[in-house]
Amino acid sequence: MAFIQPRDRVLEKSTSNSQSVFALAGAVDASFNRFSASMSVGDTTVGAVVEPGVAFKSGILTYTNTNEITVSVVFDSKGTFSPSGTKQVFMDLPAGLAFPKKNYIINGAMMVSQENGGVAGPGSAYYPVDMFACSAGTSGALTAGQVASATPAGSPNRLRLTVTGADTSVGSSDYAQIIHAIEGYRVADLRSGSSAAKTVTLKFGVKAPAGTYCVAFGNSAGNRSYVAEYTISAGEANTDVVKSVTLTLDTTGTWLANSGKGIDLRFFLMGGSSFQTATPNTWIGSAAYCTSNQFNFMGTNGNVFELFDVGLYEGSAAPAFQVPDFAAELHLCQRYWEKSYGMAAFAGSVSSADCIEFYVTFGIGAYQMPTVPFKVRKRAGPTIAFYPDIGGAAGTVNAVVAGIRAASLDTAGECGFSLFGSGMSAPDLVRFHYVANARL
Repeated sequence: MAFIQPRDRVLEKSTSNSQSVFALAGAVDASFNRFSASMSVGDTTVGAVVEPGVAFKSGILTYTNTNEITVSVVFDSKGTFSPSGTKQVFMDLPAGLAFPKKNYIINGAMMVSQENGGVAGPGSAYYPVDMFACSAGTSGALTAGQVASATPAGSPNRLRLTVTGADTSVGSSDYAQIIHAIEGYRVADLRSGSSAAKTVTLKFGVKAPAGTYCVAFGNSAGNRSYVAEYTISAGEANTDVVKSVTLTLDTTGTWLANSGKGIDLRFFLMGGSSFQTATPNTWIGSAAYCTSNQFNFMGTNGNVFELFDVGLYEGSAAPAFQVPDFAAELHLCQRYWEKSYGMAAFAGSVSSADCIEFYVTFGIGAYQMPTVPFKVRKRAGPTIAFYPDIGGAAGTVNAVVAGIRAASLDTAGECGFSLFGSGMSAPDLVRFHYVANARL
């Protein structure tokens, strides 16, 4: 017994003399499927029964017997079915009822920023929000950060890059970009690298100077890529606009469907000839991220680029962006990066709140602390950094009696870690914070 999500082209005829139970007499024609192809006795779905020009009834349909449908819950109805008239019974979504498509992007609403909060930092090797990394190689300079600015979909945040030092001459190896890496397990159902590769649509909000920009899809090995252009017109310049790109994923190449990088997605803001392709909208056997039409965002000091409401969906059309539940999105982000600190505290800061602590109850010398479990199982064994709760250098802990003491990582895995240290007397209380990084 299961709920079956409505499927296309399931349409049968019935001549039953009933208002709620309908014997199914076969598909209307050869282009349609029968309910029996996707449902077992006891299964339910959403659909409707229509007798054209006479009556209709929509609601929950239950497959109550072999080739028999009962309208077990009524959403809406009109008229009375005739005793022997031909009815059409089909799966469908009534007006106002929709099943949201899966968004393959994590933190597309830019609400979660564990590492840096709302603090702007350099525009390279920096995560202004979780899952979105900024990277640049340019003689200019830019800053990146999460900003509090409501988006058209209702998110309170967006990602902003600001040019603080212009680079008007684009060298062959110059670039500026935003990277979002998607784990292979998350996109395994999109079937990249096979003849069954799905069509997807990337939909995103942007606020930027007028020009042609590029987005690129690539695999983990960097030997398959697809570049698409989008244009900010003069009338759209520096205003909130929504853009979309639709493509069929690669049918060849090696695409990971495990805990590695499944899809490498990049938003390019500047790109020299080393990063360009002459064949956009086509899968190629090398790494490329933009075209020669790519606008030089770094060309003017003070330029601002904002990215928000990012979604990647299966199909040739994308739904309206839905702002996700913050707690659920934080949980997804913590598979890749987490900290023991509260949301407002940064690595190495002074904060006893939420710190890890344990007692040393045995003699002077070496000690091993119990395993610290992570909040969320990591996609792979993470890199661990730890800091004393009173502030100080990484790799040390605060022994309340003995003072700051060096420690080392003893064991670490996907679920937790432990530390090893020495040089304190029993009894003593050890306190520290940690950061665990398992990013792609």
